[in-house]
Amino acid sequence: MGQSLQILKKQVEGISYNENIFYIPFGEGKYIFGYISPKNKTNLDMFAIKTIYDSIIDLDNKIKFSFNHILDYNPSENLSDHKPFSKPDEKEAEAIYYVENIVFRTSILWDMLAQLCNIYWKTNIPIDSIYYKTFFNNASQGKKAKELAKDVTEYLNEEDKVKGELDPWEGNHVYVKEYRNQMTHQNSPNVSTLSNVGMVTRPPVIYVVKRVVEDYLAVSFYIQSMIDEIIQQMKE
Repeated sequence: MGQSLQILKKQVEGISYNENIFYIPFGEGKYIFGYISPKNKTNLDMFAIKTIYDSIIDLDNKIKFSFNHILDYNPSENLSDHKPFSKPDEKEAEAIYYVENIVFRTSILWDMLAQLCNIYWKTNIPIDSIYYKTFFNNASQGKKAKELAKDVTEYLNEEDKVKGELDPWEGNHVYVKEYRNQMTHQNSPNVSTLSNVGMVTRPPVIYVVKRVVEDYLAVSFYIQSMIDEIIQQMKE
């Protein structure tokens, strides 16, 4: 395993959520599953937070599952080994599948972060009307601007800057977003082609892995920051 992959592996292993922090015990071996509260509530809706938090844990587990499969493939960090105009062999094709899986699930994590903040900040935006980039941009403006929203917005708009292979890169979110959009709306970024549809050269697996995993690490950091703040309020 190359050094860059080893660093990513250690960082991913450092992401850990306590599954029980929002569980409310109710008798021996039982807990309160949930509660649908009035929409005009003034108190913090802990059951709504728990629902989002449980979804985050589910996504996190599946991202780690995919990442571990990529580790089994052990993509080469030597770019001269990459042959973009040759059909990927079975193992590389499988690794690409798991990379794409992480790309999609990481984008959902950004939505979950926005949903979590929407509940905690009591902005009361309908669940189906939240787009995370717009949400954080709006929350970063004005006298009541949220510091986390400012940090997230700055990260989301970060310009692309590829550094050394062992250094964190900048602009990862923009890259991953464009990669996902191409998968959804154009021709696959993992199929090299030259046509009127587009000119695409399949990127090395390790390149996309580094970009999407660093984006996953970023959103995980912001999620944990918000969870820590919520827990602190609960203690007070």
